[in-house]
Amino acid sequence: MYVIESIGNRGQVFTPGGAWLTTFGATGTSETLFSVPYGMAVGSDRTVYVADTFNHRISKWDVSIPTAETEVAGVSRYLTAIEASKKAYPDGADTAVLATGANWPDALGGAALAGTLDAPLLLTPPDALSADVAAELERLGVKGVYILGDTGAVSDDVLNAAKALTSLGAAVRLGGLSRYETANAIADRVVLLRGSEYDGTAFVCTGTGFADALAAAPIAAANGWPIYLTQPTVLTPSTRVSMVANGSNHGYVIGGTNAVSAAVAADLEDMSPLPPTAFSRYGGVDRYDTAARVAEAGFDGMGMLWSRPALATGSNFPDALAGGVLQGSDCSVLLLTRGDTLSPDVAALLSAHKDEIYEIRYLGGTGVLMPAVRTAAQALLW
Repeated sequence: MYVIESIGNRGQVFTPGGAWLTTFGATGTSETLFSVPYGMAVGSDRTVYVADTFNHRISKWDVSIPTAETEVAGVSRYLTAIEASKKAYPDGADTAVLATGANWPDALGGAALAGTLDAPLLLTPPDALSADVAAELERLGVKGVYILGDTGAVSDDVLNAAKALTSLGAAVRLGGLSRYETANAIADRVVLLRGSEYDGTAFVCTGTGFADALAAAPIAAANGWPIYLTQPTVLTPSTRVSMVANGSNHGYVIGGTNAVSAAVAADLEDMSPLPPTAFSRYGGVDRYDTAARVAEAGFDGMGMLWSRPALATGSNFPDALAGGVLQGSDCSVLLLTRGDTLSPDVAALLSAHKDEIYEIRYLGGTGVLMPAVRTAAQALLW
């Protein structure tokens, strides 16, 4: 939080909570001084522009404030998802999205749905709604819930328990006979909810792994772009049907050709009877490189920011799954790293964007992202 004092002839910087960080400027006419400054603009890279009234100029300042570190974590994957919900929705939400925390396939498309609904994504055990998740639903004050996956992923007992905690007694299950059909059902609902605002943009990711879809999750949540899953070597027929019905005729393939083959990418270029399509590919040599490329692309043209990037382990899904919605709510990127060492692709991006990063988030505790990862990340930042 930046404040310019016209009579005091100085600028001050505070944390969002009001703690003082630094002061710049004083009274005078030299280039480092002010004479009744009135108005300022803050760039994304710690640059502050001040309109200096009686010195008849606009001055440019580099304000070096430390990067804040925030851990979003609980003692389990379920509690970490709750912490992400609390950070993203401190004042509650009308809707919540629930997915199993025991496996990943049915939940991968949930970020786009949660973003469209402006809702958190909570994880639940398959067979019973935990007291912690129930308490979070009550804190949020939800009117309704969405359940991702069929009864094998999230039982009717969970659905009914969650439904009973909603003020309108509303619960909708989105599921299918396979991970692909479940992703399609979620995508269909996203497009339905967005209505005329949906522009046909979509992500296409492999259904045989979780990492690439997790990398896309914050962007999907921020923009309301559905995530479709496909088999690696052939465009899953039900996925094609859903994409055509939804008008999803352009977007992004995430992952290398081992994840989504060139043949699938070629099929995506012809979604007849839709007009000719264009799907750009973002893929790297591994999941960490791919996530880094997706994050950079998100900043370059998909409305994402580097102000509050989050690190999550790339070796498991739960923390990045729920954290992706948190990141989407802030339009901030998500990076995947190894749990014991900071991945080189992540280090390169943190270094390149250090001036734009005001807060670094760690999704998961030190058992997931070890102290060495955090120390290495912080060493690259202010």
